[in-house]
Amino acid sequence: MLGIGVDRHGIRRRGTVLVLVTVSLVAILGVLALVLDGGLLRDDHRRVQGACDAAALAAATELFINYPAIVASGYSDVDPGGKAAAAALASAAANGYSSGEGQAVVAVDIPPSSGPFVGRAGYVEVRITCRQQRVFSQVFGSGALPVTGRAVARGRWGGSGIGIIVLDPVAKSSLNASGSGGVTVRGGAGVIVDSNSGEAAVVTGGGGITAADFEITGSYAGVLNGSVTTGVPASPDPLRYLPEPPAPPNGQMTVTNLGTGSKRYTLTPGRYTTLPNFQSGDEVVLQQASANGAGGIYYIDGGGLKSTGATITMDPNTSGGVMIYNHPTSGANSGQIQITGNSSGRVNLSSLTEGPYAGMLFWQDRAAAQPMSISGGGDFTLSGTFYAANATLQITGNGTATIGSQYVSRTLNLGGNGNVLINYSDGGTARIREATLVE
Repeated sequence: MLGIGVDRHGIRRRGTVLVLVTVSLVAILGVLALVLDGGLLRDDHRRVQGACDAAALAAATELFINYPAIVASGYSDVDPGGKAAAAALASAAANGYSSGEGQAVVAVDIPPSSGPFVGRAGYVEVRITCRQQRVFSQVFGSGALPVTGRAVARGRWGGSGIGIIVLDPVAKSSLNASGSGGVTVRGGAGVIVDSNSGEAAVVTGGGGITAADFEITGSYAGVLNGSVTTGVPASPDPLRYLPEPPAPPNGQMTVTNLGTGSKRYTLTPGRYTTLPNFQSGDEVVLQQASANGAGGIYYIDGGGLKSTGATITMDPNTSGGVMIYNHPTSGANSGQIQITGNSSGRVNLSSLTEGPYAGMLFWQDRAAAQPMSISGGGDFTLSGTFYAANATLQITGNGTATIGSQYVSRTLNLGGNGNVLINYSDGGTARIREATLVE
């Protein structure tokens, strides 16, 4: 009978077992070293990446604050005073990473030097590299292990690139175009429809809508001229961050008789509680932002704004544009904005050019549901954003009229027999504010 530890030839196996156990222990220790040091590397990478993200956002916040100066420089000064770079370095140091300390290297590039945003103003790239000393993995080699992180953030004021945004999440025909006329969104801008209805956008009557692209959460019926994508996630209101303006001091209206029953109304920016119904033959002159300290805001505090065929223009002796803010004091439609052009009148208004509301022409209180109605005709040119987040925006074209630069509304009705031009531009629409990570 063979004894334990002895093979059938009587040779003991203790030496062989010892060798196998020794080799196995080395392998086991190697795996343990990889697991432990790998875990430390992963933890260090998480810390480095978090520091990169925080530093990039700190720099983006400074870029956001100083973006008007960047634009004013013609984008030649991408970081006025070096404030954004300093903010990034300070943030990295606060999180324990400073160049020259502990073999760490912190690099800040404004604008980025790599990735899809190379050379673009308003962007910052932060890279942090440090080294972790080996602990258990010294059995495989010597020298510290590199740990790297990278983040890119954006801080800017700019246009959204979208000419029409319809916010209702469920309504059928939330974008409804009827009539024989066409609607064209210029400037390479697109159209977003948030409704998940199978007929979220409906085009009837022989007309069509032309834009660079359409993104629709649900689906559509009719003619959409441009690249169409359905089933996309809904987009939030891009202007939701804007605080509603406080009521300025009362404005002043001067009335001059023109004869034959017509009048000239000259208004300064400010608050108005009761405006007359402007009629064909009347002339309405709105002084611009430079006229007084009201910021170019016409704050309609009840009673709405109604014009049927009147000429509405801006005072050429002032500058800075205007914004008409509608604050209905009840739910009645008498509190709406309703402007109708005709062949004998002229309507020519431009949005504010500076300040937080730059690019905004018409804004209705977010809580108000009264429809905003603009009907073109004759010499009719409006530039800027029309914003009615909780209401229907009704646009009617007769002839060829430029009616705004961007529409943001809960629902949108387009009609008429003429051609409506939406003349989008980044500088001519309400600015979105961004301080966010993009990589």
